[in-house]
Amino acid sequence: MSLRTLALTAAAATAFAGSALAQSQPYEQMRPAPDGWTVDLGVGALYSKDSGGDTGSETRVVPWVAANYRDVVYLSAIDGLGWNAIKTDDFRAGLQLRPRFSPEDIEGLDLDRPDFGADVAAYAFKRLPGNIVVGGRVSRDVTDVSEGTEYYASVGHQRVTPIGLMNVSVYARGGDAKLADAYYGVSTAEAARNGIDAYSPDSGLQGAGASLFLLVPINDKWAAGALVNYERRLGDVADSPLSQEDDTIRTGVFFARRFGG
Repeated sequence: MSLRTLALTAAAATAFAGSALAQSQPYEQMRPAPDGWTVDLGVGALYSKDSGGDTGSETRVVPWVAANYRDVVYLSAIDGLGWNAIKTDDFRAGLQLRPRFSPEDIEGLDLDRPDFGADVAAYAFKRLPGNIVVGGRVSRDVTDVSEGTEYYASVGHQRVTPIGLMNVSVYARGGDAKLADAYYGVSTAEAARNGIDAYSPDSGLQGAGASLFLLVPINDKWAAGALVNYERRLGDVADSPLSQEDDTIRTGVFFARRFGG
């Protein structure tokens, strides 16, 4: 399962029950925070084009599970294990132990791809008037997979529409040379095996995109939703011979049920 497939399905399921991205981002709450634990179980179908550097496309069915304790401690596939160390009505900051899944193999190339790893991240998000949330995070590999650092910033808006809860966001991400080289670099040995040029990307901006999530509550426990995401690779990452396409498109639908709360 690729990082992109799992992460996008996870992000959709996180929007469950009127609290999109509630764990780390302080959007206006549609209902009070849970008194204790909640557990979300669901399933999603996601179509992705160029999800891991290949030029193909695929559709996958992906299960989902998440847990949350009073919006203070939470666990999910996209954010990993998180803690809102500072939690007010309009501001959240904390720490996460985030999973970083290994990228997919690229058809026709024999590459040494990074293994599954984990990052430690620090984040902060602030709500502005109009239910606009701005912020970002800095994450660092702690499993010797890349020893790299990633930077992420986003601006999002959430509102209730006649058909459900809608969240729209734009984001940009970058990283240091170690991160870029682990996922988009080509060593001398790999270049010789595959008949391509060796490549050592530098630090800088690596991608930018936009996402739209739509949540349609069925009742207090069930919800359905849809997502659309577009991302474009930038900088040295886009120039890598492993970036066979610069554009990534993902669409999906999901169903989820909440237990507890």
